[in-house]
Amino acid sequence: MKFSFYCFIAMLLMGCQAPAQIKWPAFSGGKVSLITGVEAEQRFKISEYLGTMDFHGKPGKVKVAVIEGENIVMANLLDEEWEKLVHIIVIKGNLKVDSAITLTKSQPDLLVLGSLETKIFMVGNAHQRITGDALIQYALLGGGNDGAIKIDGKTAVPYVISMDHDIGLNAPYAQWFDWNEGTMNLLLREIYNPVQEQWNFDYLVQRIREGKPIRRKASQDTTFQGIWTEWLDLWGRDSTVLNFESFKDFLETENILLSFNYMDGYDLPAEIFELKKLEALNCMHVELNALPAEIQKCTRLKVLNLTFCKLESIPEEIGQLANLEELWLSGNPLKALPSSIFKLSQLKTLVLDKDSFST
Repeated sequence: MKFSFYCFIAMLLMGCQAPAQIKWPAFSGGKVSLITGVEAEQRFKISEYLGTMDFHGKPGKVKVAVIEGENIVMANLLDEEWEKLVHIIVIKGNLKVDSAITLTKSQPDLLVLGSLETKIFMVGNAHQRITGDALIQYALLGGGNDGAIKIDGKTAVPYVISMDHDIGLNAPYAQWFDWNEGTMNLLLREIYNPVQEQWNFDYLVQRIREGKPIRRKASQDTTFQGIWTEWLDLWGRDSTVLNFESFKDFLETENILLSFNYMDGYDLPAEIFELKKLEALNCMHVELNALPAEIQKCTRLKVLNLTFCKLESIPEEIGQLANLEELWLSGNPLKALPSSIFKLSQLKTLVLDKDSFST
């Protein structure tokens, strides 16, 4: 019995050992403590600054890292290092990050009760609030519909690039490239592919660090045809998910889906009318200047979707499309249809709506 009793006591003591210490990412200039969302709300009014406490669950279970010090220094501040440790980071003091801040995931949120200095600031679906001034040497990059960043003081940054992101800055000398304002197409194609909505962040940072421009030259052709041609030269593929080894292969395709609906006033590129095997052309929501007469060259065309293209007229040459089976014209302010449309002997589907013709 005595042996069993002592074994029980030993087991009980082992179960009462203190939990392992958290291994925090490296920083200097202050000390860190872990508190709950309840205490963080009481001490720092998190909901007023970030408004995200409810996103992370019950305040009593929300983990908040508080780093206190006059000047906190980090090599990097990366979501991949912090996201599994805490929901929110509070810096009570000034923060300097030598390289980059990348908070592109849904957590952690960041509250800096002071000023900020870094080279690159990349944000996504988390929220950031800086109560002081900010010095960002290269660029602020925002991408994520659910995220937001607010900097209360003045921000010194050469470039702000927003991919549908909530960015609140007082940055009077910054060059802005904003997806919602249609200015993303002004970036170099090697940096941003507007068709696939793909970024090359490494190339962007490389050019900025080398002091090279990231904006397209004024002499470059930023029309739809110009973008199309340059894009083919760079990637060699069409605007869907199809891939081509060369422009010659592109000319062999049968189906094209245009997706440049973030700009308006397009001219269809001349390359379209050289597609000898083209059977389907989908321009839905592509705001065209006009449907050119050259469409008659697409003799194998079976499907032509021009829904919501802002077309006021259809050329008589459409009657030359002897193989056309489907013609979609709804959502256009058309004044009339060409008489040649009755020559389309293979036409099985003609889609119009009551708003297709202006009064």
